Amino acid sequence: MIESYLIEKMFNNAPFLDEMATDQGKIHSHWERIAKYYEQIGSEKMRQFQEEVSRQLRENGVTYNVYGDPDGMNRPWILDPVPMVFNSEEWEGIEKGLVQRTQLLNLILSDLYGEQQLIKEGLIPFELIYNHRGFLRQAHDIKLEGEQQLIQYSSDLARGPNGMMWVLHDRTDAPSGAGYTFENRAAMTRVFPELIRENHVRKITSYYQTFKNTLGHLTNNKENPRVVLLSPGPTNETFFEHAYISSFMGFTLAFGEDLTVSGGYVWLKTIKGLEKVDVIIRRVDDVFCDPLEYKNDSHLGVVGLMEAVRQKKVLVINPLGCRVMENPGLMAFLPKISKHLLGQDLVLPSVATWWCGQPKEKKFVFDHIETLVIRNIYRGTNHKSIFGGDLSKEQIQRLKKQIEKNPYMYVGQEMVDFSTSPSWINNKLEARNAVFRSYVIADSENNNYKVMPGGLSRSSPEKGAFLVSNQTGGISKDTWVLGKSKEPISVVSKTIKVQPLVRNVLPSRTGERLFWLGRYLERSSYAVRLMRMTLLSYNEADEDIHIHETPVLSTLLRTLTILTGTSPGFMEKATLMNPEEELLDLVHKIDKPGSLAYSIQSFLTNAYAVRDRLSLDTWRILDSISEELNKMRQSNTSLMQAYHSLDNMVVKLMAFYGLNIDNMTREPTWHLLNIGRFIESAANNCTILRGMLCQSFDTESNKELMEDTLRCNESLVTYRYRYRSNLEMHGVLSLLILHEDNPRSLIYQLLEIDQHLKSLPNQDDHEMFGVDRKKLLEAITKIRLCDIDLISTPNPETGSFENLTTLLDQVVELLHDTSDRIYEKYFSHTGSGYSMIQTSVIPEI
Repeated sequence: MIESYLIEKMFNNAPFLDEMATDQGKIHSHWERIAKYYEQIGSEKMRQFQEEVSRQLRENGVTYNVYGDPDGMNRPWILDPVPMVFNSEEWEGIEKGLVQRTQLLNLILSDLYGEQQLIKEGLIPFELIYNHRGFLRQAHDIKLEGEQQLIQYSSDLARGPNGMMWVLHDRTDAPSGAGYTFENRAAMTRVFPELIRENHVRKITSYYQTFKNTLGHLTNNKENPRVVLLSPGPTNETFFEHAYISSFMGFTLAFGEDLTVSGGYVWLKTIKGLEKVDVIIRRVDDVFCDPLEYKNDSHLGVVGLMEAVRQKKVLVINPLGCRVMENPGLMAFLPKISKHLLGQDLVLPSVATWWCGQPKEKKFVFDHIETLVIRNIYRGTNHKSIFGGDLSKEQIQRLKKQIEKNPYMYVGQEMVDFSTSPSWINNKLEARNAVFRSYVIADSENNNYKVMPGGLSRSSPEKGAFLVSNQTGGISKDTWVLGKSKEPISVVSKTIKVQPLVRNVLPSRTGERLFWLGRYLERSSYAVRLMRMTLLSYNEADEDIHIHETPVLSTLLRTLTILTGTSPGFMEKATLMNPEEELLDLVHKIDKPGSLAYSIQSFLTNAYAVRDRLSLDTWRILDSISEELNKMRQSNTSLMQAYHSLDNMVVKLMAFYGLNIDNMTREPTWHLLNIGRFIESAANNCTILRGMLCQSFDTESNKELMEDTLRCNESLVTYRYRYRSNLEMHGVLSLLILHEDNPRSLIYQLLEIDQHLKSLPNQDDHEMFGVDRKKLLEAITKIRLCDIDLISTPNPETGSFENLTTLLDQVVELLHDTSDRIYEKYFSHTGSGYSMIQTSVIPEI
């Protein structure tokens, strides 16, 4: 395995330096133990280890979203089992260079939003700054306490042809990847514990601890600081990381809709009311953070946030306006600025950069455009890098004209043959270009910067290509720094005031998602059970079903349309007589509101939005449900295949429910999930009873429908055990409506809603019952006072159970009112809510 890699390196005239071996095929000393280990275990064992690494990440729910890709949501994170490796001597230089660069950028940032001496003295052209969208004039003279304004910093580095590490990009706005780095290390530690231990790979946990210490230092004058991590939402490419970091670090995960500004302060909307926020760790780009002052069509930020920052009533990390430091044009001026501010040469050089706002540099870019990479000074989705060598002559001319219009908006950068690193691809070691992302955090207590001894490396999936971003299919790699650290173990300073533990609160948006998670869990479960019953009845029906309408099957089909809210569906005669296509659509069609696939996808969407509240084992079940959904959508050729898919799905849905009974603490998260679950269960119970039993047919058909109704409510065995008699309407309705010890009865479900409501906070102190519980009490009373003989007796003239229909309609209406009151009380600060009857509606972000 290693030998073939070295032979390819020696005889294929690869133009790149390699991290593991020299051009003569000699392995670098710090790679020797690792290479020997790979050679000893062999290709087959390495393949097994790769599968184990993938399994670890998949079971931990590590995902990445790819924009614009139909399969992009929740895509599994890919980790190469071969790490990027640095020895301790080289790392000392990299670490020194990263600290120097962070200090330099921190000084520049402070100056740009302060005295602006660098612009006045001509060290930075004002066009380079004032034409950059990341320079926010509204942030002028707004500073954090102390000298450190840049709290988090990341940079992408790669080894150049001279063997040195070069900086490709600076990341100062909302650096990402630290959560994935931790998960990568966790997976590698489980699979390669001996290899990590024998090579003395440095731990990376000090980075996260320093971050927490810095927050404690910055908020030292506050009691019980409330820290939230502001995320763009579940569709963001790195949402997994947002949820992971917030859970791991003990922060509250929040979206823009979770926060509001009042009285100059930022408040978190929780199910208890408003909670004041002290620190916001933002993962939202700065121009999206306050639609009042920046991008007015943004739904990701908080109206008035900038004013709260001005009044120093909230701390935002990194400060708004940091994105200007990501300007690649600055790289051309950093060497001179470093000599001016620090009196030092840059330890880590930047890739050679020419800013087109200067005539001489623009001419050089035009003369050498075929050998350069052309970039806009503002990084964004509409400003992609352009490789001059890939352009035709006509395209080059158009690009030059475009640059001529606004030369200060463009830079040319040298295309360098960066090094390769061994990667495990196609069951063998292959050389791939790789980039290393570092992470630096401010140590406010000691007024310096600390570098994570490791980071997130990424390699290209294709040979000879330099496409390493996750959006283009890049493969992540753990980064190992070998050798014991020479730095003494740090301890938390005794001067820092010990903050009391702050109990994490439940944002209203999270509570709402949990509520809908429970709703869609029951909606999916009822739909699965009724569909299985319908398919079974259809498969057992006579062949003349397409000609003659049968009462049992027709009732099942119509009830299925009512339950799923997919009217007209089987309410139309033609569809009722030829139900196959509609049945398959109800099972598989994910874009059909009300279908089973749609409901399960909505269930998964809500689960993903609250992933920081769910356990690791729960995520394994959700991953299994997601896989089953994909199989179910693909096996859409026959009703028999659909039936088997439903069998598998119902087991996994019940596994999710059972796991959360055991794992979830009995806090508001648990209560809201179960309130949603029991409201949906009660409503669906009423729907099935009304659709299946409110019309009398012949004796045999009635018995079949009663049996199907009991089976759909998982109560057939209970009925036979309790009554030991033939099916009778009186006994069926008594069991499914009135028996308070039957978990599938309507009264039991309503009582459970009430018990969970009593356990939620924010109850009305001056009243024994809030409006929500009053509506529920009315429904419970109606059921308890109903005459079972009356509702189980049909109208002799019409054959319909009119009293049963009236009771069920009244209960559904009261459930509707209860749901609305719950929404207004816990989820909404505006008074509007989602209607329980709008079954196709789920909250969008």
